[in-house]
Amino acid sequence: MKKNILKELCAAFIVLLFTYTALSKLLDMNRFVSTMRVSPFPYINIFAPVLGWIIPVIELLIAGFMITSKYQRTGFIGSIILLCLFEIYIGSLLISGLHLPCSCGGVISKLSWKQHLIFNLFFIVISIIPLILDNYKNRSFGITETT
Repeated sequence: MKKNILKELCAAFIVLLFTYTALSKLLDMNRFVSTMRVSPFPYINIFAPVLGWIIPVIELLIAGFMITSKYQRTGFIGSIILLCLFEIYIGSLLISGLHLPCSCGGVISKLSWKQHLIFNLFFIVISIIPLILDNYKNRSFGITETT
């Protein structure tokens, strides 16, 4: 029972994060795309107009997966993948020493790149915890979840 509450709490945090960031990007699409256009990574700046739509749609899709228990596991996995890709991007910026503005949108864009790294790491952990709990529950009791 407590594991389900923790899982739902983790899902709620992910829904809030991705809904907020997606809406922030969609509401200020010009800033989001123009920030990606100055990226030092060639494919990001070349495909910035397309990524400007794809990234928020993926974020909303992940948030939608989190709302239904049938697709929640997929949502957590998608969250981990998206956040890890962004961690690689942030890490690359930190290693390169470039000081680019953040294209996240909203309050999150006020974070430094190092703060972003920690912020995303927190949400990666939040996404991993329910998967670990599910594996532990299924392994220790020999049952599989049917919902």
